[in-house]
Amino acid sequence: MLIRRHSSGYNFIGDTETGVTLRWGATSEQDPVLAPWPELADISISNHCSKNCDFCYRDSKPDNSFMSLADYESVLDSLTSPQWGSVFQVALGGGEPLEHPEFIEIIQRTWERGIVANFTTNGRGVTKELAAEIAGKVGAVALSASSIDDIQPERVKILVDAGIKTNIHYILDSNSIEQAAEILEGRYNYMLADVNAVIFLTFKPRGRGTEAGCLTPGAALDRFVSRIDSTACCAHIGFDACFVPILMRQTKVNVDYVDSCECAFFSIYIDEQRNVKPCSFATGNRDSFNLQQYSMEEIWTQHFSVYRKGLLDSPCSEDCQHSSSCHGKCAYFESLAFCYQ
Repeated sequence: MLIRRHSSGYNFIGDTETGVTLRWGATSEQDPVLAPWPELADISISNHCSKNCDFCYRDSKPDNSFMSLADYESVLDSLTSPQWGSVFQVALGGGEPLEHPEFIEIIQRTWERGIVANFTTNGRGVTKELAAEIAGKVGAVALSASSIDDIQPERVKILVDAGIKTNIHYILDSNSIEQAAEILEGRYNYMLADVNAVIFLTFKPRGRGTEAGCLTPGAALDRFVSRIDSTACCAHIGFDACFVPILMRQTKVNVDYVDSCECAFFSIYIDEQRNVKPCSFATGNRDSFNLQQYSMEEIWTQHFSVYRKGLLDSPCSEDCQHSSSCHGKCAYFESLAFCYQ
């Protein structure tokens, strides 16, 4: 199914079967600044998790804090506009989504609405029975890892054998950066042969994560970045928006195919209490608006305008040829501004 949105200065086409999306402005050479409606929603369906990872930015605990199925459907209702239709895709997380007692039904309800569902998991709940239930109803599944030792080949195989696109979300921090360079050098291809892509996620000093885990300029980061343009990894590689500034500044990446931070411009975050924020890493309540008090249209078109204005009015001042394409440093974490340090 194709989802199409066209307005002055913004055009979007998304194919729910392949996951391919196209976005352009008034002409194909122009990039739109803002979508009139979110393209993607990052939804936390719980903050319950029994694994207790030390890098967990949400400080998730086994406390049974689940979003109810009724609330989830209410969230999907709020993400459906009379003018623009439904959000194109959702990224389900937590907490550990597979520990949600109604996870299968959540996937089913999302699929029935023609919305692409993706989710990230620690992998412990991946079984052949689960894979059979969700096959054909999800876009991709990501297994999180802070080390190559966290990758579970047997879980990858279960998903791949069911025809489910499987990625690795690799936490890129001060401890893993050297091993990440080895991944790009192809050293672990024997473990990644069935993986679609390794997505490197920049560590955030939030929740149980501390400043000690943050990336810093130096030989280890330089080694990793130097491998990006000539990767020998057998899987595709990708990066979260927080790493985009350094990609633009220090690699040969084609900026026409890379998005700077999309939070509140093309995507949003909704937690298990139905609080809507620019992204899951937003700190404090300054940019938080609850769906029980405000409509999604109010939040997207009015309340987030303050956040957007703050970013657009304070562009990166560094001498960089791509500064006009980049939203600059993170609005919430000064420690993530390692692009030009």
